[in-house]
Amino acid sequence: MSANACIETIQNAAKSAGRELNLEELVEVVEDLQGRIRALQVTDDMLSLEEAALRAADELGNQVKLAAAIEKRNAALNARRRAELVGYIRNTWADRPDLGLESFLVGTNVARTGARRSVAAEQKQLSQAYVAGFLNDIERADLLPFLTRGDNDADITDALWRLGMDRPVDDLPKQAVEIAKIMQKYQEVARIDANRAGAFIRKLPGYVVRQSHDPYKLQQAGFRQWRDDILPLLDERTLDGQDPDAFLLAAYNGLVSGVHLKATGAAAPSGFKGPRNLAKKLSQERVLHFKDGLAWHQYNQTYGAGSLREAFLGGMEMMGQNTGLMRRLGTNPEANWNAALDELQIDLKDSPEGLRKFQNDRRGWLQNRFAEIDGTSRMAVNQVAARVASNIRAWQSMAKLGGAVVSAVTDLPVAASELRYQGKGMLSSVGGMIGGLLQGRKQAEQREILSALGVFFDNVRGEVVSRFSADDSVGGKMSRAQNLFFKLNGLTWWTDTMRSTAALMMSHNLAYQRALEWDKLNPDLARSLELFGIDAGRWDLLRATPSKQADGREYMTTQGIDDIPSGDLAAYLTSQGRTVNDAAVAELREELRGQLRSFITDRAAYAVIEPDSRTRAIMRQGTRPGTVPGELLRFLGQFKAFPVAVLQKSIGRELYGRGYTPSAYGASGSAGRELIQALRNGNGEKLGFAQLLVWTTLFGYGAMSAKDLLKGREPRDPEDPKTWVAAMLQGGAWGLYGDFLFGEANRFGGGLTGSLAGPTLGMIDGLHDLYTRARDGDDTAAAALRFGLQQTPFMNLFYTRAAADYLFLYSVQEAVNPGALRRMERRIEKENGQRFLLAPSRSYLDPLGIAR
Repeated sequence: MSANACIETIQNAAKSAGRELNLEELVEVVEDLQGRIRALQVTDDMLSLEEAALRAADELGNQVKLAAAIEKRNAALNARRRAELVGYIRNTWADRPDLGLESFLVGTNVARTGARRSVAAEQKQLSQAYVAGFLNDIERADLLPFLTRGDNDADITDALWRLGMDRPVDDLPKQAVEIAKIMQKYQEVARIDANRAGAFIRKLPGYVVRQSHDPYKLQQAGFRQWRDDILPLLDERTLDGQDPDAFLLAAYNGLVSGVHLKATGAAAPSGFKGPRNLAKKLSQERVLHFKDGLAWHQYNQTYGAGSLREAFLGGMEMMGQNTGLMRRLGTNPEANWNAALDELQIDLKDSPEGLRKFQNDRRGWLQNRFAEIDGTSRMAVNQVAARVASNIRAWQSMAKLGGAVVSAVTDLPVAASELRYQGKGMLSSVGGMIGGLLQGRKQAEQREILSALGVFFDNVRGEVVSRFSADDSVGGKMSRAQNLFFKLNGLTWWTDTMRSTAALMMSHNLAYQRALEWDKLNPDLARSLELFGIDAGRWDLLRATPSKQADGREYMTTQGIDDIPSGDLAAYLTSQGRTVNDAAVAELREELRGQLRSFITDRAAYAVIEPDSRTRAIMRQGTRPGTVPGELLRFLGQFKAFPVAVLQKSIGRELYGRGYTPSAYGASGSAGRELIQALRNGNGEKLGFAQLLVWTTLFGYGAMSAKDLLKGREPRDPEDPKTWVAAMLQGGAWGLYGDFLFGEANRFGGGLTGSLAGPTLGMIDGLHDLYTRARDGDDTAAAALRFGLQQTPFMNLFYTRAAADYLFLYSVQEAVNPGALRRMERRIEKENGQRFLLAPSRSYLDPLGIAR
């Protein structure tokens, strides 16, 4: 069979699918055809050239038909998603398309329909649903210790590969096989979800998990070393007759660039790129096929970004981000986004000022928001610089955040203010949150409910550091050290317990209100639900679902959505003028799951403040790791993610979340005027803001008093007005700077300059201070001791630091600087009006006799 005849066969297949291949695609076909012929002859040496060509042509012809069908489906999906976005902006945000577009991408506080049903919220609820479901199944089977130890990874990966290849697993540990089956369960759920959203991911034999690649390790090794290490581990399917060096060099360059960290949807913007590229672009993360599970494990130990557990959970998170992006923006998200903006821009043709502002917004802060949801802001330009910088920040976190859980007591009124926003009482909400803390770890039934709602415990993922930093690039041993640190300082337990308690209270409140029709529903709760696109019809569907029982209370959960009769769903679709068929009913069912789960996960992140995509976009401004602007902003922003998130979420919700009407688009105005207008709205903004301020001030004083007692001091004088100003700052978004009214180090152990500029730049300032002291002949010993303690991880754990001070460190301080302890006592008494409960100058121990 001649080459022309083969190409004609393939072209005919494309025509039968309603499409002709262009010249570029025909060139690809020829290249792919030649590669397939060579591969077929290598695997079956009995095939003649003609037989191999005929089989290759048939395979390519079938793949072309499939490609054309996928292209047609994706074109329809993309047109629909684009129309939904444009229609949403025109119908709901015609006066402020900029806020509407931001709401669509990352969510805003403005109380309009769908303002929190963002792409970021869809990504988060999907990712957390996969992770929470997996962890719940693992815990329920009592397999968590076996999984987290790490020394069983080889057995688990071997089991995954064998199960995928339908090979016997009788000789492997039972726990490894059970864990592998649970992993496969959630991988299949994620794969099906992605394919429904527009991807085309085949179920591959022997698939382990989404391979994690550490770009830093790859860059350090270099291409030649990486190639030599990986080549013996790869299955012959990987190369498929292609030149090994050329193929692996392309893969290496892509991995080092961090492109695998970016959520890209299912296809390139042009849709159809020929059969060879189709297989790659629709399954990009599976280009490298390993011989077996043990080969995968060997590679992961050398070049992976973490353990098997971390690779699996990272893969689930990436699948959620990709699928969430496709659900809202189609299979070509960036192209669809830009096409929608082009269409919306036409609406402003009669407003020169509005058009100019829209074009600036599009190139500026809207692009920054998009960079967060598609992952561009996570792709390092210089891997070495990015890793070194992230490790420095991780070191600073472990040196400064030992007492963070004490300051976190102000989470209680913040969480209660979120529940009040949803219609519950402030005092009862505070009581409920305290009750959840006293209960501690949730019961098995409660954990199952939380997993269905996408809420899980950070003791496995270890992401509690994100509360204080917008940095998400730490990996390897430093990441594990941070996880241990936050377990030891209690913040992991605190965050887990607070978040799960808030989520359960919200779920219970929904179940409690389910007897009420929409117009009888608490107006605050109805407004909160509308933020996620839940209207009267959808509320009727949700409230008809059976509730889950736990601890004697009812909870609304996504598990009951499967029990909604298809006829009720079809009736709702009809009322909305939507097409009614089995696929539409299934899609509506999934929409309801996503909306309910988004409501819980999003509002729980308001109750227990966590920086979200909008926070990170504000702080990182679309910059990338490993660049000078990107790293500078990340250093300046360390420990500021929490106060920024408080301003954006808690305070922003109270000011703009009850009916605030923004100024017309393109009108001149300032942030101050907008703030005054928000406080004048008369929808409860002033009362909500005042209650939040009062409660956080009271708890801020409690946090200050607790810290003083841990330092061995008397609480600050409650009759001193300065104390309450500091308590207000401590309890709110500026708590980081509350202690500076008393001339002390901040809650993280640094000075004012270090806090404003970030702890790393403050460390540089400290080093310069030591240099100038030494240069001028001053006594540097005491300053060096203080500096060293401030930079030492694990030294500032709140329950060990006071003991270490009295048992050892005060004696060292007195030895290097005689009289220092008495001078410290006098300074604190003068500036703060405080005395020590145990005066350091008289109570410290000197076991080594160094202070004598």
